[in-house]
Amino acid sequence: YEYTGYEPVDNEIRVGELHLLRVNRPNKTSLLLLTTALEADVVSEWTEEAWELLGRDVAGNEYLREIKLTPTAEYNDRADTGVLNDQNMTSLFRGLTRSDSLREIDLRQNSFGVGGIQSMVPFLQASKNLRSLNILGNNIKSEGFRLLWRAVRDSPIETLWCGWCGVENIEIDDEYIPKRLETLNLCGNNINPDGCRELTKLLLKEDTTLQDLHLRENNIDDEGVEILVNALRNNTSLIRLSLDANEKISKKGIGLMLRLVNDISSIKATLQSNHTLIMFGRGFGDDMHEYDAPKNSIQHKLRTALDINRDWMGKQDLAALAAEAGQKKVISTQLNSKERTSLCCLQEVDICNEALYSEINPLHLPEVLAIVGRHHGQSELYVALVSSIAGLFSTVNRKKFLQDRVEHHLSIIQEHTATVETLRTEIAAIEEAEENREELQNEFESLGFKRRRT
Repeated sequence: YEYTGYEPVDNEIRVGELHLLRVNRPNKTSLLLLTTALEADVVSEWTEEAWELLGRDVAGNEYLREIKLTPTAEYNDRADTGVLNDQNMTSLFRGLTRSDSLREIDLRQNSFGVGGIQSMVPFLQASKNLRSLNILGNNIKSEGFRLLWRAVRDSPIETLWCGWCGVENIEIDDEYIPKRLETLNLCGNNINPDGCRELTKLLLKEDTTLQDLHLRENNIDDEGVEILVNALRNNTSLIRLSLDANEKISKKGIGLMLRLVNDISSIKATLQSNHTLIMFGRGFGDDMHEYDAPKNSIQHKLRTALDINRDWMGKQDLAALAAEAGQKKVISTQLNSKERTSLCCLQEVDICNEALYSEINPLHLPEVLAIVGRHHGQSELYVALVSSIAGLFSTVNRKKFLQDRVEHHLSIIQEHTATVETLRTEIAAIEEAEENREELQNEFESLGFKRRRT
């Protein structure tokens, strides 16, 4: 390796001190090798043997946790493409066949494709501790993604970044889903509704661990949104879904997102909405400026529902989370006639306050009305009273009905009690007669025995 004058920073090994890979220093846990700018002047001249030697040194290091072979130390979408191509990848992973220490590999914004992924397969299949792989910005296409997906099937991978990789078609095999996958980034590809349909296999999996799914800048339209939303109705693992910059998503698609996190069609539907999602992406309730939008706008409503979910984020008890977030949504939207009317219009749901209050048990109406007055003021309480008046009267009527039923059953109980006592008296008389008959019989038998002796 050629020395270029770079000094390592903290725990990093840079191009000028690659010999430290063989020294195995415990405090050197990160390899940062820039594949563009000044360092590229060095690495671009490396032979196949040099890349293979680098792979062997990485494999032999016991303390290395992270390697970054990227154009820039931090992500920069304007960075030049790195020099790590298919040929260099083949040489690198000819030497790097396994590593028990590596946790993260960052190869973003280089110039390898399907061949580079193919060379990684043996390493990925043998990795027991790899948690994160970033190949963002490499043109691996759909074939490369399929190879990669199958290669990490049994790995402990948690984060997989495959954005801007030229992926058009996705095929998710149920038997090849990484068991610990938490983050999947597929931004900047050409995923369409068919791809969304494949991705629902991750969302519908019973023991899914996926928390973040990034799909911005794809070819997703309202149909794709509907497919994803339907899969998320009973999903409690996904926290962030980014769909921004999909230009084919219209107001209808945003309405589907809104209905997912706050279904206004009934109180039960609101309580059963998704209470774990906190993000759809910029333009879909994820911008602070959307609070400045008209309060009746769909973006503002979506932002409000997502904020309620954020308030309860972090609770370990999902049932408690759902109950508390659902209750807050019911109070803030269902029990507020103006909010409910606005949401009904946006979700194309019939508006009927009387129907809303008919869902509530009449015995609970006084408590509900108290909540309305406490949270929304006198004007809303008046609307609620007018809408629930029939229910309140039915509460009074039902109370009288229940009291009458109690009296009726008490009288039946008294009647049956008297009958039981009569029957018990008759039984006692029969038992007494039977005892007297046995005494007389014994006495007659005793007299007959004495006469025979005489």
